[in-house]
Amino acid sequence: MLNHFCTRRKWLLAIVAGALATFGAARAGYAQGTWTALAPVPAPTEGMTVGGVGKVIISAYGASSTGDTNVTRLYDITADSWNLGAPAPLPARSEAAYGDTTHAGFLYVIGGGNSGGVLRDLQRYDPVTDSWTTLASMPTARAGAVAAVVDNNIFVIGGRSSAAGPCNGGPYLATVEKYDVDTNTWSAVASLPSPRSDLAAVTHGGKVFVFGGCTGTGTVTNEVDMYDPETDTWTTGLEPMPTPRASLAAGRSGQRVYAIGGWDGASSLSANEVYNIASNSWSTATPMQTARLEAGTRSHGGRVYVVGGANPAPGSSTDANEVFKP
Repeated sequence: MLNHFCTRRKWLLAIVAGALATFGAARAGYAQGTWTALAPVPAPTEGMTVGGVGKVIISAYGASSTGDTNVTRLYDITADSWNLGAPAPLPARSEAAYGDTTHAGFLYVIGGGNSGGVLRDLQRYDPVTDSWTTLASMPTARAGAVAAVVDNNIFVIGGRSSAAGPCNGGPYLATVEKYDVDTNTWSAVASLPSPRSDLAAVTHGGKVFVFGGCTGTGTVTNEVDMYDPETDTWTTGLEPMPTPRASLAAGRSGQRVYAIGGWDGASSLSANEVYNIASNSWSTATPMQTARLEAGTRSHGGRVYVVGGANPAPGSSTDANEVFKP
């Protein structure tokens, strides 16, 4: 047993300590891009918290065919293989704050929901020691929020006071709360321009861009807004997504954000639409191979990894794991 632990620890240390992979210089101009299927998630799962440290993608919690889980999964980008980490603290859950919530080598899992309702606890995973730590709870319990990291702060944006699933019941929230990593404290900041849940977010240039979401039962939006932490203000009226949707994945490569998959209120989507931050404009890229919603995403080495999710609707988990190369 001890030998197994030592071997596994060496595996984690070797991967996490590796330098960020470099897949080649960015090409001039814009290309449609290509998708590649990767080793499937060990069990079909949706609503996971997904982030990454170095060449490891971390996936925690999420809902499977047997209900909410507290499983920690580790994907080695180089080896295209999965391993299991230490189970996350109970209670099991899904739909914790979406977005890549990794900071300084740790993955943060915030809120979420299960059969008992919505949660507000904050858990932190260290892939080097393969251990979890419980931190200060978020003031507002919620599921279906999105989170974004700017400097030493994590912003949790929107969400819903129901664990019934995307676009399946509110109240929908405009609440935005900031977690200070250094002091382990929370504070309220400027609210979203409009209440919504199951939205996506990407950080670029010290600002947070948010995309889509549920605005009511069965109702989705194509709204795009930008938050500036320095001034604690929101900018509205940015060019909307071509396809209104919620429960989408969002990744970034350079100045471009890829809004991938999601839910239009009736079915899962494979759409892959590209937002050019500099020009505030949209274009279309190659659709994802497996249409899905509630997937996790990790941007790494100029590529966007999309992990798990549900297809064709919430409750029908998939083990799909695919990478997009712009």
